[in-house]
Formats: sequence, structure tokens, C-alpha cells
Amino acid sequence: MSSHTRTLELPALDELLARAPEQRGARPESIEPEPTTAAIPVVGGAEAVVIDEPERAVRSLAALTLSPRRAHAALLVLAAGAFATGANEASIIALSPSIATGLGVPVAQVGLLATAFALTVVVAAVPLTLLTARLSPRTTLTATLALWTTGVTIAATAGSFAQLAGGRIVSAAAHALFWALVAPTAANLFAPHLRAMTVTRIMVGGAAAGVVGTPLVTIAGEHLGWQAPYWGFAALGVVLVVALALTLPRPVRDDSVDPDDDLPPAPEHTRGDVPSMRNFARVLAVTFTAQVAMSATWTYIASYVTDVAGMPKATLPVLFALGGVLGVASTLAIGPHLARRAVHSVGLGVVGIGIAWVLLATGTAWGAVGGQIFQAAGWAALVAALLNWAMRHTPWRTDLGASTFMMTSNSGAAVGPIIGGAVLGAFGLAALPLVSLALTGVAAVLVATVDPRLRHRLGVSRSVRTALERRQALRDRRDEWARRTERTAPRSIAAAWSVGQQAARHADAALAASVPGTSASAPSMTKDDADAPAVTARAESSAPSEVLDEGAAYLHIASLQALDPYREEP
Repeated sequence: MSSHTRTLELPALDELLARAPEQRGARPESIEPEPTTAAIPVVGGAEAVVIDEPERAVRSLAALTLSPRRAHAALLVLAAGAFATGANEASIIALSPSIATGLGVPVAQVGLLATAFALTVVVAAVPLTLLTARLSPRTTLTATLALWTTGVTIAATAGSFAQLAGGRIVSAAAHALFWALVAPTAANLFAPHLRAMTVTRIMVGGAAAGVVGTPLVTIAGEHLGWQAPYWGFAALGVVLVVALALTLPRPVRDDSVDPDDDLPPAPEHTRGDVPSMRNFARVLAVTFTAQVAMSATWTYIASYVTDVAGMPKATLPVLFALGGVLGVASTLAIGPHLARRAVHSVGLGVVGIGIAWVLLATGTAWGAVGGQIFQAAGWAALVAALLNWAMRHTPWRTDLGASTFMMTSNSGAAVGPIIGGAVLGAFGLAALPLVSLALTGVAAVLVATVDPRLRHRLGVSRSVRTALERRQALRDRRDEWARRTERTAPRSIAAAWSVGQQAARHADAALAASVPGTSASAPSMTKDDADAPAVTARAESSAPSEVLDEGAAYLHIASLQALDPYREEP
């Protein structure tokens, strides 16, 4: 080989890579686990929490300074706060007859207090959360419960409907901010693997509001007056404010962080594993319709039980306690089935509350008891299943999806008492279960028309489905690569040699034509090879080096291509 001969790489592979799709974004990542979600029914409403960073839990430096005993004490205080706020939210349902009698207003007007509470939660949750984002959890939660205590104190001292409404609005604003912060704050007090324990204890406090809080509120309102429960809330609020200030960690400055350093990357949030705006909208529609149906009747359930079903007022605390216990039991029973049967669980809950409305519509004492049983069990299952279903379809991060879900739920809780009050004024208490039954039927239709293929897809756990989807994507990429690199069948050695001979003759002819003094017809590789040294010597002596380079390179490329058994015919 001449010293001027240089090897050029074939462009085939480079061109193939250039045509291949970019794979930078397809790097393997860890499969996202399910987000931590929990929902608990609270007398016709619900409290829900979603922690959207299951793997990237962040413990502040302040939290790391807490002793285990103090961290558990702080968790207990937060759970007590969940109990107090939940019981206060449901107090209107238990006290509506007493408030109507004490203030001299219709029961339908008292129901509007539930609307004002729910609307305040919808409007105030996001702005207050953003406003306090730069404050420490200790400062924010202490101030929040102080504001909540102020609201229930205003309600306790109310001598008019307007003052009571003002106190309810103030406590509702604090309620919204408290539930936005309580679960993340509790989770950050402990190591990430204890997240389930912390969320469970918070929700136990919320569940106790239905099991213990509402019956106690009903008893106190009946025997001591409707203001008495709010005085009790005010006293409990003062204790909680002091306890939070003592147990939650103080802010600690981290001197190891250089202010000139770049900010750390934002944490990755869990997203819906079957994201779909259309399906997410369906979930929100079911949530809104079911919540309107529930609050339209349940806001006035105390009056319905005593005036229509004819049960004594002394039975109300027992009914509320029964409903609270069944709600917790139903939540625990439905929990293991949500990951694989979310839609079926929603359908089961809708059927349960539908049966409750049918039983209540009978207007009898046994119908009221049966309605309470099916309402508590069905509503608890429905609330938990709806939250899980929504988080599966959210097209955004789960924190945004959860906020949208809760805003929709509270909007339904605001609209329901208005519809119930209008029906109450026009047709009486007996018509309320029928209206709720019709609305529940609409929700049932929305659930029943879900695509069976979607239900089957949701039946596969998140980790398994993600692994299968990634395996299929890998197979698709391999098939595409095979299609792009497809060649004809390998040629035989004789055919390959023939093609190589032809390519060499063409290259030799081109070289001879470009070098003065050489024959225009290049000698064939099958002729006498004795002439080859003479031709090469003449070419090297008379041709410029750059011409030799080009011709030799061309000949070298042709030789390499001839050796490729997959090379297509020209």
C-alpha cells in the first residue's frame, strides 16, 4: 500500500445514527411508587391528604434536631388539631336545629353556613399556602391555629346570624391552611420510611372527629346550648397553640450552605400513572355530583331524623357515633383494593349511598338507621376511592391534582346546601333524599360508562404496568432499529468476489483516467499482474500527491465495500 493511501471510514453507520430518533429522554429511571394518599369521611364531608414525593422526602435541619420523644409529641398535637378542625367543620350539621331555634332563623338559612365554610376553603387554600410558603412550619401552624381559635371564639360569642357566619368564615380560612400543611409537616418530622405511620396518625385524629367529636358536639349543644361546643373548641385551640409552639422545631440556620451556590434542583414530583385529562375530568364530575348529593341532604340530617323519621333527639349522638365507626371500618376495608379496583370501589360507594337515600326516603325510624349505616359505609369507600382514582389520572403533578380534586369536592359541598335549602323551602324535608338519589344516579351513570379497557388497565399495579410499558417501548425501538438497518440477504462468496472485482476495475479505471500517461482502460484484476507495478510507478512519478491520495482512497473504499456481504447492489 502506498504511503499516501489513507483509510476513510464508511459513512453508512453515521448516517444511520443521524436518522435514528433521539433517545436522550429515554434513560432508565426508577419506577415511581404510588403517592401517599389518605382520605377520611367527616359527617357528610371528607378530609384528604396527598404527599406527592414518596422517594424524595425532605427533613429539614430543624426537624433533625428533634428528639424522638418530642417528635412524637408534635405528631400527637397535630393529630389533635386534625380532630378539632374536623369536629368544628361538621358542627353545623349536628347543631343546625339548635342554632335555628336559638337565633330564630329557618333551618335552611343555617344550612347556608355550610356553604360559606366550604366556599371559604375553596377560595383561601391556595392563596394562604403561597403567602406563608417562606415561613417555617412552626410559625405557620401556630398562627393558623391561633386564627382558628379566634374564629370559633367569634362563633361562641355570636348573638346574631351574621356574627356566627363571620366566625365560621374565619375558622374556615384557618381550616384550609391547616389541612394544606399538616401532613407534610408531620411527615418531615420522621424518616421517610415512617411516612405511612405519620399520615395514618393524622388521619386517625380526623376520623375521631366523626366517631367522638360530632356525638359530643350534639350532646353539648342539646344540653348546654349551641354556643357550648364552640367554647370548648376555643379552649382546645388555646392549648393546641401553646403545644405547637413548644413541640414543633424552631428554624435552624444552615451555615454550611453557601448563598452564592446554585439552588438545588426542584424535587421530582410523582405524576399520575395513567394520565388523561378526559378521564380526570370524569373523576371530578363524579366527585362534584356525589358531594352535591351528599351535602344537599346531610346538612339537614338532624332535622330530618327528628321531624320526618320521628326519632328522639337523644338518638342523634348514637347515630353519629355509629356512622363514624362504620366510616373508619369501611375506609380500612376498602384500602387494600384501591390499587387494583379503583373504579369498582367508586361504583361500590355510589351504590351504597344510593341505597342510603332509598332507605331515608321511607321516612321511618328503621329507614333512618339503615340509611345512616349505608351512608357511612358507602361514603367512606367513595371518598377514599375517588381520591385514589383522581391521582391515577391526574395529568399534572399529584400535588396540583390533589388541590384540584379538593377544590372540586368543596365546591360541591358549597352548592349542596343551597340546593337542599331550596328544596326544603319548596317541598319540605321529605323531598331531600329523592333529590340526592337523582344526583347519585347521575354519578352512577358516569362511573358505569367508564371504558372497560381503562378499568382493566387500572387493575394492573403501577409498578407492573410501568415495567410492561417500558419493555414494549424497548421492543418498539429495537424493531425500528432493525427496520432502519435492514439489508438484503447475504451474498455468496462467489457473488461478493464478482462485485468486488467489478468495483476494483471501476476504481482502477478512474485512477488511470486521472493520471496523465496512463491507459484510459484500466487493466483488469484478472489479467497478468506483471503490468501492475509499472502502472503504479508511472502514476506515482507523474501524478500530484493529492490526486494519488484521492484515487487511492477511492480504491480503498471500493475494496472495503466489496467485502461487505450485506451490501446492496448499485
